[in-house]
Amino acid sequence: MTQATPPSDLDWTTLRLSIASLFVAIVSFVASLVSAAIANWSRKDAKRIADRAHDEWAQQKWFDLYFSTNSAYDAMEKLQADCIVQNGRLISIRGGGNYPDRANDVIRLFREIQAMAMVFPQCTAINRLCAATSGFVDDQKEMLNNQRLKNLMDAMNDIREKALVNASVLERVIK
Repeated sequence: MTQATPPSDLDWTTLRLSIASLFVAIVSFVASLVSAAIANWSRKDAKRIADRAHDEWAQQKWFDLYFSTNSAYDAMEKLQADCIVQNGRLISIRGGGNYPDRANDVIRLFREIQAMAMVFPQCTAINRLCAATSGFVDDQKEMLNNQRLKNLMDAMNDIREKALVNASVLERVIK
């Protein structure tokens, strides 16, 4: 009968090295999975932060347009309130100044608004704003038309709807 020979020291060393190499490979694999999970979480977090920053930026742009429109509305309303018109003719302006200069100041505000609006995506609010702030150069008496003031208010309200502050922004500020 043949007797089994015990493995030599060289065989045990090889086996130990193989087991240690397997262990290192498994640990490396687990570490790579953990690294991939952390990278994926970081990517999602960065995307969420970038999306929030973009949303806040876009909302700020709508607010800027709303604020400028409100200033122009106030200027047009003041001009209408200061002008004294009888029988369709401008008699005088309360508070001094002359009509062409005051009307040109309002038109300048309208042009600034239109310049801002031209870089926004085309939508109903922008179209209404452009319609409400156009056509005054051809007939400056349009500046005294109450319907034009109402059209500007309606357009401003459309812009205001887009500029409303997102509640999540306020919650972050309050914390």
